[in-house]
Amino acid sequence: MSDSQLKLPASMDKTPLKPPAVTALAVNSLQLPSSAAQQLKSSGSATGNPRNKCALKPGYSLMSWIRLCNSGADLSGTGGRVVPVSRSELALHNQVNDAWMAIRGKVFNVTRYMDFHPGGIDELMRGVGRDATKLFDEVHAWVNYPQLLGKCYVGPLKDNVAANVETDIIRPPPAPTELVPRFDWIQQRSELTLCFYTRRMANPGLLLKRKDASDVGLEVRVQLGSIWHVFSFKLSAAVVWPPKAVRVGPETGKIEVVLTKQVAEPWQTYGSQEISKLNSTCDERLTYEVLNCEVFNHDSFELCLQSIEQSVLVHLPVGYHLDIQLPLNGELLERSYTPVPHNCLLSNSEQIDANASPSIRQEFLIKHYEKGAVSSELKQLQPGATVQLSLPRGNFGLSALEAHRNILLLAAGSGITPILSLLRPLLKRQTNRIERLQLMYFNKTQADIWLKDKFQALQEADERFTCKNILSEAGGRISQELLAPLFNKQQAESFSFVAVCGPTGFNTAAVNSLRELQLKPDQMHVFQ
Repeated sequence: MSDSQLKLPASMDKTPLKPPAVTALAVNSLQLPSSAAQQLKSSGSATGNPRNKCALKPGYSLMSWIRLCNSGADLSGTGGRVVPVSRSELALHNQVNDAWMAIRGKVFNVTRYMDFHPGGIDELMRGVGRDATKLFDEVHAWVNYPQLLGKCYVGPLKDNVAANVETDIIRPPPAPTELVPRFDWIQQRSELTLCFYTRRMANPGLLLKRKDASDVGLEVRVQLGSIWHVFSFKLSAAVVWPPKAVRVGPETGKIEVVLTKQVAEPWQTYGSQEISKLNSTCDERLTYEVLNCEVFNHDSFELCLQSIEQSVLVHLPVGYHLDIQLPLNGELLERSYTPVPHNCLLSNSEQIDANASPSIRQEFLIKHYEKGAVSSELKQLQPGATVQLSLPRGNFGLSALEAHRNILLLAAGSGITPILSLLRPLLKRQTNRIERLQLMYFNKTQADIWLKDKFQALQEADERFTCKNILSEAGGRISQELLAPLFNKQQAESFSFVAVCGPTGFNTAAVNSLRELQLKPDQMHVFQ
C-alpha cells in the first residue's frame, strides 16, 4: 500500500489533500461567491493550480450528472423514502460500491457520484462512512451540496434527529442485539486459562496488557467490530508474563489465554474483574520498538516491531490494519499498514528471539516510495527506535464469506497484505469447507512480486489454492474480459465472492468489472 496520503492522528483519518478542481460550468451551477467564481473561471482550479484537476471519463461531466439526477434513477437507494441514519449504520457504508457520507447532519449516498466528482474518487473516499463536515469545510465549503446531491439524500444523521420524528418517516430496522463476550475460567495445578466466548464468525480481536509489576493485574480487551469489551482482572496470585499460549478462533469466536502460575497450586477463584467498553476508534497509541528493519526487495523492506518491555500483546481481527505514527519536523505523520502473518517474512524474522511470543511482535512488508515521507522515514529506522501504533482498525466482516465455497482474491502490489490474513482462516475453515480459493496477483514486473515462493509452496500443499501472477509489462490488466471466464454460472466452481485490495484505480476497475459480471455488493469486499 502506498503512503502518498498521510494521516492525522486525531479526528481525521487522512491529511487533507488539495481542493478538487471545478470547471467553469460547475462555477455557474453551484452558486459560488463572486470572488471565488472569478478566480475559478480564470484558473480552472479551486486553488489556482490547474494540476488539482482530475480528468473525468467521457460521459461524466457535471451536465451528465444533472441529467442522471433528473432521470428518475434511485440515487439514494431508499426508494424515495427519508430514513434516519445512525453513526454506526453510516460507518458500514464505506466502500467504493457502497458509499455514504454525512455533511452538516444530512446523510447522502454518493456511490453513483464517485465517477462524477471533479476531485477524483480518492478525494471523495476520504469522507465516506463518516461525518465529513469538517473535511468538506476545509476543502470546498462554498459548494452548494444540497443542490448537487439532493437526489442522493438518505436522511438525517441520527444524532441530529429529534425525539418526536414525524410518523411518516420510515425508520430503519432496529440494530441487532449487541454481542457481549461471555467469560469463564479453568485451571490446572500450574496453569490458569481465561476463556472468552463470542459467536461463530465473530472475527474477534484481542489486546492483553500487563498492568503492574506485581503480576496479578491483567487487562484483556476483546474487539468485536467497533467496540472493545474491557476485562480488568486482579488475579488471585501472580502469573508469568507473557502468556504461555493465546488462541483466537476467527471461525469459532472463542478466545483462550493460557497463563502459567508462578506458584503451582490450586486456586479457590481466579480473582476479580471489572468490565467496561471502549470505542475502537479512540486515539490511544501503543509504543513499539524496532527489532529489525531490512531490505526485502528492490523497492520494499521488512519492519519488525515489538511492544516496549513486551507489556502488550495484540491479535488483529482478520482483514484489519494498524496505523503507524512517527514524528517528523515537529509534526506527527501517520499511515495505515496491515501486518503480515508471522510466517511470511523470508529473511531475518527467523533470527529474532525465538522465545518471544509472536503476538508481542508486529511484522510488516512495506513498499518504499521515493517521495513517500512515511515509508522513507520508516526505512531508516534502527533497532531500538520507537514508533506509535494505533489499536486495530477495519470493517471486514468474516461472516460475509461463510456461505461461499469458491472465493476469488484480487490483489495489486502491496495490496497483498490484507489478502494474506485471509488465507489461513479460509483454508482452515471447518464449516462449509472451501472448495476453491484463487489469488490473482497483479504487479508490474516479476521483480515486484512479493512472497512468490510462499504462494508456490501453499499451492503445492493445498490443491484448493491457486495463485496466478499477472504482469502489466506483459499487457496484463484488471478487466471484465480477464475476469469473465471465472464467473460462468453454468459451472459449479464459478466464484461467488471476491475480495479486492490495491491502489484506488485498481479497486475501482475491479468493482466496475465485477458489476458488469452481475456480482452484487454483498458478493464483494474492497479493502480501502
